[in-house]
Amino acid sequence: MLSELSIKNFATIEKADLIFDTGLNVIVGETGAGKSLLLGAIGFLKGDRLKLPVSDEAFVEAVFERDDDEIIVRREVVNGRSRFFLDGRRVPQSLVKEQIAPFITIQSQHESITLLKPSRQLKIVDQFAENIELLKEYRAAYDVFQEAKRRLESLKESVAERERKIDILKFQINELESIEWGEEIEAELSRLVEILSKAEKIKEVIALSRMELYEGEESAYSKVGRVLRELEELELSDLMEELSDIHYRIEGFVFELEKRLSIPETEESLEEIEDRLYEMRKLKEKYGPSWEDVDAFYKKAKKELEELENLDIEIETAEKNYLEAKARVENLAEKLTRSRKEAAGKLEKRIKEHLDNLELKHAKFKIAFESTPLSSTGKDKISFLFTGNPSLPLQPIGISISGGELSRLLLSILAESGKTSGVLVFDEIDAGMSGKVLSRVAEKLAKISRNVQIIAVSHSPAVVAVADAVFKVVKSSDGSISVSRLEGEQVEQEIARMIAGEVTEGSIQAARELMERKREYNK
Repeated sequence: MLSELSIKNFATIEKADLIFDTGLNVIVGETGAGKSLLLGAIGFLKGDRLKLPVSDEAFVEAVFERDDDEIIVRREVVNGRSRFFLDGRRVPQSLVKEQIAPFITIQSQHESITLLKPSRQLKIVDQFAENIELLKEYRAAYDVFQEAKRRLESLKESVAERERKIDILKFQINELESIEWGEEIEAELSRLVEILSKAEKIKEVIALSRMELYEGEESAYSKVGRVLRELEELELSDLMEELSDIHYRIEGFVFELEKRLSIPETEESLEEIEDRLYEMRKLKEKYGPSWEDVDAFYKKAKKELEELENLDIEIETAEKNYLEAKARVENLAEKLTRSRKEAAGKLEKRIKEHLDNLELKHAKFKIAFESTPLSSTGKDKISFLFTGNPSLPLQPIGISISGGELSRLLLSILAESGKTSGVLVFDEIDAGMSGKVLSRVAEKLAKISRNVQIIAVSHSPAVVAVADAVFKVVKSSDGSISVSRLEGEQVEQEIARMIAGEVTEGSIQAARELMERKREYNK
């Protein structure tokens, strides 16, 4: 519900603060006083364009209560541009619309009747038919059906490209399987190339080292050995030990050098190894850039090839799943249609009773069904048809319906719509009505407001008499507008003025009699 509304510098409203009741809130005032501006402020708040100019520093702020939570929404104008706030945080207009627009339904004789759009008409019938659980089951089945349909279509599209893709994948896989590849293999081949390309030099260095350091008669090893033998007679043990260490280190150095520079035995020539390395690096460049990427590509290609080669089986399975999903969703759609048609027949009778009660005894109302392709709501398109003249054919509402007829039809539908949350805003729903009709309109508004909050502009004493809260709009001589909530005797006196144009003993008595009806409606 809308619990509070604050307005400042909005058109000719300098400042207004309203606290609404949960039930029926009625706005009264002289013709041209600016009552509709209050409703315009609500529309402005939820993102509607304003037809009147709004000055800088204008704002509209409201407090909504929903599920025991408060939502504070504000729209202000700064430098000619609107800014929206949600709970004190600046947000885009789209978020405000998403949060509050679905809960505010503004009805006017001069604007599109949002409550009676085809999509809303379908919801009204579903609410009356109590189709909530059936709709949930249908939508779940519809989602499964849509996914099965997308899967089958995707697989069938693959058939056309199948052979070409298989050829490409086989070529790529064969290319990747034609040689061994990988980070370790590349590193090993690179090492082999480096060693084999220096093989002659390595052999020369090893031969030279053996001859000059170890094996030759004049090698360092031989010369140190001769000196050691001469030192034995001099008993210089410490020097002999040091020189002996050098003797053994020369031998160890030669062995270590040969080990490190050993040329691996391979059946491949240097040229063949270089060719292998070149081919490997071409693969990495083509399918890489890293060997991890090459491996991922290879695995993906293998999987895709397997899927394509098994495509016939997959299509067969997908067709089976699609047909099963389609049969289930069509069956549930039929259930929805049957439920809706049964409910529509009952709703037509109920609406006709309301129209009779509202002095439209010759009016006709019918709910027409049209079969459509399956959608998220079933396969039904619903149209509310109406005629106020029995000699004229039924037509979709809005084509040839007067303002008074439209208001009464709207009230009749709302009385049966099952709407139990949000805010209904009416702009002069009782315009063009009088006498007995207004009494019936007042009764219906009172009953509807037991389930959903109503904010209505009215000129009818009968409607004001059953209101839970009454707000009076007054325009001063300078054109500014003020709004106040009437309490107790103020309401009684206002109704008396509306009845007789002035407060008299007789009009006060008439006002009290009207207000007594509220107690009767609440029994």
